Amino acid sequence: MQGANTTSANLNQTNDPPSKQDLEQSNIPQSEIIHNSTKDVEANDPIDPSKPNAGSYYNDDGHRRSSRLKSESSLLSSEGDYERYYDALHEEDFKLQDDMQNPISFVATSNKDTIYWHQAMKQPDSEEFVKAVVKEVNGHIQNDHWQLVPRSEVPPDAEVVPSVWAMRRKRNLTTNEITKYKARLNMHGGKQTYGVNYYETFAPVVSWFGIRLLVVFAIVFHWSLRQVDFVMAYTQAPIEMDMYMELPAGISTKHGDSKSHVLKLLANLYGQKQAGRVWNEYLVGKLRSIGFEQSKVDDCVFYRGDVVFIVYVDDGMFLGRCDRQLTSIIKELVDLGLDIEDQGHPADYVGVNIRKLQDGSYEFTQRAIIDSVIADVGLDGPNIATKPVPAKSTVHLHAHKSSPAFNGRFNYRSVVGKLNYLAQTTRPDIMYATHQIAKYSSDPRKEHGEAIIYLVRYLKGTRHLGLKFKVDRTKGFECYVDADFSGA
Repeated sequence: MQGANTTSANLNQTNDPPSKQDLEQSNIPQSEIIHNSTKDVEANDPIDPSKPNAGSYYNDDGHRRSSRLKSESSLLSSEGDYERYYDALHEEDFKLQDDMQNPISFVATSNKDTIYWHQAMKQPDSEEFVKAVVKEVNGHIQNDHWQLVPRSEVPPDAEVVPSVWAMRRKRNLTTNEITKYKARLNMHGGKQTYGVNYYETFAPVVSWFGIRLLVVFAIVFHWSLRQVDFVMAYTQAPIEMDMYMELPAGISTKHGDSKSHVLKLLANLYGQKQAGRVWNEYLVGKLRSIGFEQSKVDDCVFYRGDVVFIVYVDDGMFLGRCDRQLTSIIKELVDLGLDIEDQGHPADYVGVNIRKLQDGSYEFTQRAIIDSVIADVGLDGPNIATKPVPAKSTVHLHAHKSSPAFNGRFNYRSVVGKLNYLAQTTRPDIMYATHQIAKYSSDPRKEHGEAIIYLVRYLKGTRHLGLKFKVDRTKGFECYVDADFSGA
């Protein structure tokens, strides 16, 4: 995309950040607003992505600029001068990066396809991320999700929360091919204060028991399944209170100094602590208004006659007698003002590949997540020996307090989290081994790390396996109970 800049929310690309170690090792985007544009632009005007300007990632002729800030570097006599200039310009940005190093909240280190602003601008496919940024900002502007206001108008008891860009390459879970580039503008929820700009935060999601049950009904009764996505779901729900956010990186205004103006949010954004709850309550209200009843067992399962609907945050799935019936219900929701993308028959649902086979059965697999775990522990190379079972029958894991500490060659807790998701969704064969490994996440030892390596070797050899749902009409209703009567 040549000259992806704006006459409104000017997407000035900071040329590649300097190769400073503290910036290179950070996984956090620049929150400082780039305001070296020569144009007067507004953050809430339409975007014209066709015209490059002085603050862009491109020259006036539309060609890519060099990896240094040439307009400024000519004024600097040495690399040291450049570094001091850059550090001064982005002093607050470095502080924000330091504040956001919590690996539980920011997981880009374990997923090369989930990256941040300064990382995306250094990728060979950075132009695709630029397009995604333009699309994201255009969507917010066209839907009046914010208003540009002087910082002086922010009430003294309100907080101005930083913003964060999160970039992502979405891939086909079967072929691993890139299907979409996404840029999501988030509020830095970690900077919110309880009682000031948020209160309750809990939001339910459908259980995997509910998802599997829906598929079983589809097989047994030969009914239709339909997957839907609620576009920019959190922004569709009305905001609960006045909230203010710093301008995101890449957006410049006619006011020049980014510190003089902020965004007053008119809609919820991703990253807000309460956004999930507000969106869920809003969706439940819409569903009830057209006759759906909420399940008493699972808060994210809804019924209306012979139609069932489940939702996992912004990913929904309908089950009904025929496609025409489901199309009619989707239209009802659209008429209520919901922005819905009809994705047809389920294929990739919340990280699980769903495939309907010729005999009418369904297969659930998670090869992409298995490949991610394999890469995390460093077993993605050729000629890696695999294992026939998830764990050694001769090894009994315990605390191993006298053993050396785990060497940290991979993120133990991150891998355990992925293994646990696999075990609960499509790979019950690794459930016991995963639970044993997870028990020692707080103080892993050498033996625990070796147990993970053994389990991942097993997954590498069985990555094609998953759950298969097929009707067996020779059997009636079967019920399984705890064999040891819960330890009694």
